[in-house]
Amino acid sequence: MSKLKFDKIYIITLDHTQKNYDLIADKLNDLGIGDSIDYEIVSGHDASKNLIPDGFSVYDNWQIPSINEWYNKPVSDSEIGCTISHINCWRNILKDNLDSALILEDDFVGLRPISDLEEINVDYDLAYLGKWILPNKKDTNIPDHTDWVYSGASYNAHAYVITKSCALALLDYNLHKNIIPLDEFLIATYTNHDRLDILDKFPKRNNNSTIAIATHEDYIGQSRKTTKMEQPTKTEPQFEVLDISNWEAWKEKYVNLTLAQGEYDLMLDDLGNNIYEFQLFTPKFCKEAVALAETLDKWTQDRHAFYPTNDVLLQDIQLQEIYHRVLKEIVYPLCVHVWELEGERWLDMESENFMIRYTTERQSHLSLHHDFSDISMVVKLNDEFEGGGTWFPRYNTLSNPSKIGTASLHPGKVTHRHGARPISAGKRYIAVSFMRQDK
Repeated sequence: MSKLKFDKIYIITLDHTQKNYDLIADKLNDLGIGDSIDYEIVSGHDASKNLIPDGFSVYDNWQIPSINEWYNKPVSDSEIGCTISHINCWRNILKDNLDSALILEDDFVGLRPISDLEEINVDYDLAYLGKWILPNKKDTNIPDHTDWVYSGASYNAHAYVITKSCALALLDYNLHKNIIPLDEFLIATYTNHDRLDILDKFPKRNNNSTIAIATHEDYIGQSRKTTKMEQPTKTEPQFEVLDISNWEAWKEKYVNLTLAQGEYDLMLDDLGNNIYEFQLFTPKFCKEAVALAETLDKWTQDRHAFYPTNDVLLQDIQLQEIYHRVLKEIVYPLCVHVWELEGERWLDMESENFMIRYTTERQSHLSLHHDFSDISMVVKLNDEFEGGGTWFPRYNTLSNPSKIGTASLHPGKVTHRHGARPISAGKRYIAVSFMRQDK
C-alpha cells in the first residue's frame, strides 16, 4: 500500500473480456498495488449504443461559438458516457461507505509505482495521479512537498483519488441533470472556469472550492489514441478579457498604455467646465465587454427608482474586479491630478460600475438628472448607433466621442446635471462608474 491512502479501486471499462481483465491486473501490479488493495471492475456507460439512463440529461447550452474547439462542439457520446460512468463511481463510494477511492479508466498506464509517492501532509478532496494542465494555467507548489502540487485547471480524469466528502459534494451539484464533459466539470469545482455559464451552473459549494492536488509528475498515464492531451494546446478563454493571470500583459492588450504610464495631461481633452475626455480602453476591451454582457443577458431596469436604465452591474458579468483595478491604477490617480484632490481616500474610492444599453425600441435616452457620486465616468463601448451622447445643458456641452474606448469624466452631485440624448438607430452601449470618496 502506498502512502497515498484509498480504500478501494474502481476501474471503468466497456470491455468485459478476460483478456482485458488480465491486462488490468498486470497494470495494477505495475503500479505496485495489484495485491494490496481491493478493486472492482465497473461497467462504463456507452452512450453511443444505449439511451441516456432515466434521470440523466445533457446540458442544453454546452456548444457555444468559441475559439476553443472543445466549447465549439456538442458534448460527444463518449463524453456523456464518461461523465455518467464517473457519477456512478461516486455513488458507489457512498454505497460502499468508503473514506476514499481511486478511480481509473481502463486505458490507464502505470508510469511509476505509487508506493514511491511521498506522504501527503495537507487536506485534499481530489488527487490527480495524471493530467494535462491547460495552457496559461499554473499548478501551485505545496510547501514541504516535492511530489505534490495544488492543481491548476487541467484536462483528463483517467486516474484520481477522491474522498467520500468530495464525492458527496460533487453529487450535490446534480451534474447528472446537466451533463458536460467530466474534466470541464471538475475544473469548475476547484478553480475559475473560463466559461461564465459553467461557473454559474456549478458554483463553488458553500463558497469553498474543491481542494484539488496533483502529482508533480504523472504517475499514471493514458494509452487512448485520441485524448485531449494530444489535441492542439491552444485553449483560450471564451472571453480573453476575463483572464488576468498576467496583469501587465492584460493592460498591454486592453488599456491605453500612455495613460497607464501617468501621462495624464498629454491624453486629456478639456471640454471645459470640468468635463474631460480621454482614451481609456482599446476597442478590443469594448467589443469583448459588450459580447460578455449580451451572452450572459442579465439586463434589468429595476435597479434605479427615479431614473431607471436598461443596465447590468459589472459584478454580474464578472468584470467588477478587473474594472475596479483599472479605476484604482489609472482613473483615480488621474482624478487626483485633474482636480488637485488631497487625501488618500481619493485614491481608493468606492465605485458602482455598470453597463447601459440604449435601443430605439426599449430605451433610447435618459432624462436630465444628477448623479449620486463625487465623480462620474462614462465610457463609449461601441459605435453602431446614431445620435446619443451625454448632454450638459448648463454648460451647453455635449460629450459624444468618436472613438470607442473613450471615457468622459465629470463631477457628480449637483453641479453637472445631464442626460443621455436619444439614439435614432442601432444600439448604444456605455459603461458608467459612480465613484464616491465616502465608504
